[in-house]
Amino acid sequence: MGGGTIVCGVTGAAAARDASELAAALAARLGLRLVLVHASREGEPGPAGADEVRVVQGNPAQALAEVADEEGADLIVLGSRTAGLGRRLLRSGLATELEAATHVPVLVAPPSTRARSGHRLTLAVGAGRR
Repeated sequence: MGGGTIVCGVTGAAAARDASELAAALAARLGLRLVLVHASREGEPGPAGADEVRVVQGNPAQALAEVADEEGADLIVLGSRTAGLGRRLLRSGLATELEAATHVPVLVAPPSTRARSGHRLTLAVGAGRR
């Protein structure tokens, strides 16, 4: 793979940080370009330190779908919250909305329970190439 793009929706929430860490690790390992996007409703402020984040206004699902289309994205990465008994289910209302707004696959990143290891991604990618 090479030359593709990952779009990652970010906010100030921990779930978005987890998603952006996963998206960055995937992009680095697969040689893809990463575009961080903060989509907010009209009047909401953008994230602090938004130098490297594309900020768009409007309905978050529609805004992310439009950016993914403009950027030629191969994948959209979003954060999630845990839900359910034992907190084993993932929840992302935005992912559900994106299903209707875009044809680009959406990856819902689980909340991080420990530091991410780039080594695990390297092994997974490396194993598929043998």
